Amino acid sequence: MSVSPSFTDTELFDALRGGESTALDELFRRYYASLCRTSIRLVQDSAAAEDIVQDFFALMWTKRKSLPADTTSVGPYLRTAVRNRSLNYLRDQKRIPVGDGELPETAADQSLQPGAALENEELQQRINDAIDRLPERCRLVFVMSKLEEMSNREIAEGLGISVKTVENQMTRAYKFLRHYLAGFLTLIYLLHG
Repeated sequence: MSVSPSFTDTELFDALRGGESTALDELFRRYYASLCRTSIRLVQDSAAAEDIVQDFFALMWTKRKSLPADTTSVGPYLRTAVRNRSLNYLRDQKRIPVGDGELPETAADQSLQPGAALENEELQQRINDAIDRLPERCRLVFVMSKLEEMSNREIAEGLGISVKTVENQMTRAYKFLRHYLAGFLTLIYLLHG
């Protein structure tokens, strides 16, 4: 069977299970960048994230015959697998934090130039900076919840913590992010509101 770029993800997944290496190549082309972004959000290391995703694709080829036959949502399946491999990497590196960590002080250097052109890119960068300033466990919980769209129960199971701890970490994250971004968002409102 010849694999075409017009194949659906499900058709490609079926062809991969059947031993078509070109199906793996096409899935790689379609999903590599987004799967790397998923992994980077968790492991905070682009080289490690790329290794995780590449190893995952190699493993898919090795275990192609045992891939689930009823997979109709290939993208979410791949994303969940890479997310789990990323969490395993953190666990193996002993980077899944055990303590809550202290929230950093909001930086006094957050002063904004009132005349500066504020664009969505700058706002997104500030949000990313704020997320990166969260204590490690808090950041992981927030990223898993809001960017990876995992439920509190899935997060708790993935990190080996209680659902209540997940809820507490989300509360801490929201509080910190509100405080950290308050001045910036007020300025945007004043300039554009």
